[in-house]
Amino acid sequence: MFDHPPDPLSIELRRAAQYLRMSTDHQEYSIDNQVAAIALYAAAHNVGIVRSFVDEGKSGTSIKGRQALQELIESVTSGTADFDLILVYDVSRWGRFPDADEAAYYEFLCKRAGIQIRYCAEQFENDNSTTSNLLKALKRTIAGEYSRELSIKIAAGQHRLAAMGFWQGGRPPFGMLRQIVSQNGNQKRILRFGQAKSVSTDRVVLIPGPKKAVETIRLAFDLYTKQQKTREEIAAILNQRSVFWGNTPWNIVKLRCLFTNPFYKGAYPYCRTHLAKDMPEEKWLVHEHLFPAIISERQWNQARERIREEVKIPNDPEMLAGLRRLWQQKGTLNSNLINAAKEIPCADCYGRRFGGLNNAYRRIGCPVKRDLIYHKAISIRRKLRDTLYDQLCTGIMSVGGTADRTSIPGALFINGSITARITFSTPYARPGCDARWLLPLGKKPAADILIVARLEPPGDKILDYFVVPAFSELHGGLSARRNNNPSFLELYRLSSLRPLLEIFRRFPVQEVM
Repeated sequence: MFDHPPDPLSIELRRAAQYLRMSTDHQEYSIDNQVAAIALYAAAHNVGIVRSFVDEGKSGTSIKGRQALQELIESVTSGTADFDLILVYDVSRWGRFPDADEAAYYEFLCKRAGIQIRYCAEQFENDNSTTSNLLKALKRTIAGEYSRELSIKIAAGQHRLAAMGFWQGGRPPFGMLRQIVSQNGNQKRILRFGQAKSVSTDRVVLIPGPKKAVETIRLAFDLYTKQQKTREEIAAILNQRSVFWGNTPWNIVKLRCLFTNPFYKGAYPYCRTHLAKDMPEEKWLVHEHLFPAIISERQWNQARERIREEVKIPNDPEMLAGLRRLWQQKGTLNSNLINAAKEIPCADCYGRRFGGLNNAYRRIGCPVKRDLIYHKAISIRRKLRDTLYDQLCTGIMSVGGTADRTSIPGALFINGSITARITFSTPYARPGCDARWLLPLGKKPAADILIVARLEPPGDKILDYFVVPAFSELHGGLSARRNNNPSFLELYRLSSLRPLLEIFRRFPVQEVM
């Protein structure tokens, strides 16, 4: 008898998810290359790919911002993964973490859940052998070191180009335009808002313009340094000309920025911001005489010195002393009085410096009539809402569904056909009565599904959920107690949203036939 080869259709395929990542949007073929290599590996190892997690244009140095990797890890750790393998092109696609242990940690989470990671383009098998572990550790370190070296090289290159007078990106200052120059220094077209250079070897420089904006800048400096006008007076004069910086009229804050910007004397202050945070002036890299000056250096220095005298930042004792004097003069304190007083900083400054206005009042012995907890409660509520959004989206996608936020606050669009609305309910209590929660159902359904999260006092933890579908025909301002609610309400109460997520689970056609 002859042995017949096994029927390919009778071989059970192992289920796998593939993780794909490219660092920048310019790597347009990177994802395709990874997909092709992973597909060849899967075909050779009897693996079927059932899920794809894709991070496009995302750096591998951190898990922050890599939504697909976060969803993958959440799916694995929550036990909802419908696969037992994860296919990745190579170690660097998993991540270029500065700390190699972070990459190992995420892989360990998968391994602990019984899901193995395979690197399809690597020359070693990820089988937990000593050789494999050593090679992975080496590759992870090399991947992280590559990112560090690349970051240093890019920063050094940008510093060098900035020192040569080439604009390094961003919106140009008021009264200046971006112009393209060729590699040989020949002037080319002026870039409008939103435009970018199309030739990689071209550079961008700043030039003065348009004419009305330049005249406005010179007028403002003349009024400030020669006529000794106050910034309030200058703002009123400039607003009459209707040549604004942005979409709002001039004010003393905009004028302070104008009078302290080195661009107007022809200098390039590089590194004024880092990671979206303003850097102190002493850390700027200022390169002088790189752009055509709108204002002479002498006049710019005069304006800068006057600004320093006017905007001298007081220390804590000076701020508290000024607040105490205002309290003694007015007999009371509030935000309006503080903002109207010219000799002390604004109310927001006190709040940021002392962790809230109440704390500043207590420091000077001023009695606090009430705790200003409203804004804190709003901040807590927003954080809870964002957390709940993320949990719902991640949970629905982990069961194969889709979930997208809409332009309406608190709304989700699920599986391309169902709208869900999230809202919160805080408790209230009458004297001698138990706490109750108002369920804001309204006269008409706000969505296909209304999710009311009941908050525990003081409002920073979720007690449970009332999930009310539109077809329930419940409406109005119904209230619920902690326990022993009417049966028609208890029908819609859930201790967690896991049962709701299961409703949106999608199954392959083969499993439902």
